[in-house]
Amino acid sequence: MKAIRRFLGIAALGMLGAAPVQGQSWYVLSFQPAQPLSNTQDFTGNFAWRGIGLDYKHPIRPNLAVGTSFGWQVFDEQTDEVVSGFGVDLSGDQFRYVNSWPMLANITYLFGTAGGIRPYVQANLGAYVMQHRVDVGLYTISETNVHFGFGPEAGIGIPVGPAMAAVLSTRFNYALKAGSVEDQSYVSFGLGIAWTHGY
Repeated sequence: MKAIRRFLGIAALGMLGAAPVQGQSWYVLSFQPAQPLSNTQDFTGNFAWRGIGLDYKHPIRPNLAVGTSFGWQVFDEQTDEVVSGFGVDLSGDQFRYVNSWPMLANITYLFGTAGGIRPYVQANLGAYVMQHRVDVGLYTISETNVHFGFGPEAGIGIPVGPAMAAVLSTRFNYALKAGSVEDQSYVSFGLGIAWTHGY
């Protein structure tokens, strides 16, 4: 819970410090389902429909922007397979969960011109707060770690009205090993709306 509170505090401070400068900021709120990969998929194999993202970008040149990205993805699976984790082997009917809170700084290169369709590529770097939890009967075992990670991303902004755009994106998220948890990875898909000035 300390990691979650820390994440929420950093997100709030990030948004408070994200005031528009010269009317050129870009805010995005998006629905972000995700597909687990590799070790994440071994623990929770189901496609995650629960995901949300909040982004802020500020142009520093006509086609270049810097910003921050926050999100929350929830992976879950019910299984009776034996799982090795947290230093033990668990069997029986289990409910497994992975909560991932990415907190990333980024740099974005935008194609096209302001007011038009804007494809973009983006490099994200920062921390992934990840909680792994298993519920077996009356028992719960969990571990929360802060993982260093990165996330290459590509997307497109499509104007839908004055100072508004629809945003479609895909990000590969990779978090390095932390604590007893191996490296984690998943692909998130963003469908959002951007409030923008000068975008």
